[in-house]
Amino acid sequence: MANRYSRADKGKWKEERPPFRKPLVRIPASDSSELIERNRFTLIGRVTNSSIQKTRALVDFFLQHWNVVGRITGRDLGPSLFQFGFESEQDLQAILSKSPFHFKKWMMILQRWEPIVSDSFPATISFWIKVHGVPLHYWTDETFDIIGAALGPIELRDFEKARMKVQINGLKPLIMRMDIELPSKKVVEVELEYEKLEKHCFFCKSLSHEDEDCELRPPSR
Repeated sequence: MANRYSRADKGKWKEERPPFRKPLVRIPASDSSELIERNRFTLIGRVTNSSIQKTRALVDFFLQHWNVVGRITGRDLGPSLFQFGFESEQDLQAILSKSPFHFKKWMMILQRWEPIVSDSFPATISFWIKVHGVPLHYWTDETFDIIGAALGPIELRDFEKARMKVQINGLKPLIMRMDIELPSKKVVEVELEYEKLEKHCFFCKSLSHEDEDCELRPPSR
């Protein structure tokens, strides 16, 4: 009669493998001032949907469609990141002033490069945002300044039309509504309209996926 072994007994015969450990490579200290200077007039970007937005195709597209005085260079930095280089501060600012941008109907994040090491850089995307629902007798610069500051740093103001250009974190869901408390202590809900906003999730307001991919999507009946 053949001997039968339990799973535990069989496991004793297997060679135990140590858990996988990533190698750590130590980079020596060096003077990076020349590289920082070389990248001074560059924009670093991130796609919001890497399955649809291919960075190489994105770079090629905007190199053909952006017009500035000097020369523009561009390169992809992997499946999610890309970079554009300019010859002058004026050319760089000329492109940034036209933001936000989208590619393949999905938004893209575009930010001035800085010598920062972080998984969340770049993250900033600038939107013109129009505010709906502020009572007319509270329609003041101070009111819109407070609302805009709650979203992010304000770049430009057009308070005559209840709108401002704000730097928001494109890695977080968009804020579409907010409550404001008036001096009378009454709370009013205002709605935020993001100009040039393309595809995003209807349920969680994220820029990175469509409705059917959202974990917050209610179950179908």
